[in-house]
Formats: sequence, C-alpha cells, structure tokens
Amino acid sequence: MVNAEKITCYCFNKDCAASIYNDTTCLSIQVPLEVALSRTLNCIECGAELLSPLLIEIKKDILNLIKDDQQHSVAIIDDDIIFHETVKIILKDNWLNASFYMNPEPVYNKLYSNRNKHSEIPNIIFLDLDMPLMDGWEFLDLFNNIHRSLAKSVSIYIISNSVDPSDHKRIKAYPFVKSFISKPLTRHFLSKINEEVSKNATGLELKPASNW
Repeated sequence: MVNAEKITCYCFNKDCAASIYNDTTCLSIQVPLEVALSRTLNCIECGAELLSPLLIEIKKDILNLIKDDQQHSVAIIDDDIIFHETVKIILKDNWLNASFYMNPEPVYNKLYSNRNKHSEIPNIIFLDLDMPLMDGWEFLDLFNNIHRSLAKSVSIYIISNSVDPSDHKRIKAYPFVKSFISKPLTRHFLSKINEEVSKNATGLELKPASNW
C-alpha cells in the first residue's frame, strides 16, 4: 500500500448538520491514511470524532463478531503493514487477544502443531488472499485438510481487494469461510454493515450520504 493513500472521513453524530446522516449538507475530508491512524480528527461543526469507512469496517468485523466472549482470540494474516496498524489502533483499548502475521505459513504450522490444544487455536482468522510467499488460497487448501482435527472450530473471514466474482464463488467451497469482506469500504458494504447492525439490535444506523 502506498503511504500517500488517502481515505475519506465523516462525522457520525446524528445531531450534526454536517454528519453522514444528512444527504444534502454532509461534509467529508480526505486525509492520508497515516494521518488518520496517528491522531484523532474532529468535525468542524460539532467537534465529534471523524471516522473513516475503513475503520468502521474493521471495527465492525473484528470487534462486533467477538464482543460476547472475552476468551476469543484472533489471527490477522495480511502482508499490508498499514492494515495491521489500523487494527492495532482500534484494538488498543480492548481486551482482544490478537496476533498479526505477514505470511500465513507460520499460522498453519502453529495450528498443525497445536491442533489438540484448545487455547493455542484462534477462534477467528482474518485472511488476505494476495500475498507473495504463501497466498490465501494455499492457506485455505492446507487448512481444509486439518480443520476437522482441530480442538475447536475456527471461523475464517476473507479480507481482500479482489473484485473478481470468481473469487467470491471459489470461496464457497470452503465451509469454514464465513464471509468475504472487500477493502477498501464501499457504499455497498456500508449498507451491509447497516443491515448487520440492525439485525443485532444495537440501535446504530450507518447511513451513507447520497453523493458516495
């Protein structure tokens, strides 16, 4: 990922005229990703913290999935160091036991060596597909050979830049893969978050502005 990449941040304060809830007066700012990761940005209208869709995606798909069980652990496998840092910032004030890997091979080796040890197996794996040494598909094939022998079940969530429909179809062959999460966040996926949050009755509604 290029350091100069920019992300768009919005205000999510429902009472603010500049927030994402107001189609006509919604304001947004674009900032370099490293800036968004290193400091808090505030709305010029109400002072509330501005959030990027990327951070909302990660926060929803990591924290909300496991918020009810403090014994859960997560392995994040992605060769994108900025993605690692984003997740670390989100998790810094939470109890979540997260491990980060640039390559899936050590994760597989650890799973295989500790397949009978419940505490050594992550509950959730977030897996990128496109990696240089061992890619996500190779990991899925290896995991498919051992997942039934593991001391506990593991849910895998694919996190990828891929927009190839064949990738989404191919993933259906792996029953332990729970979802395909595209990055960066799109309007479609923000709507998906809204649906999921509504199902969980959290009371939070994320409504994208009409100009996305």
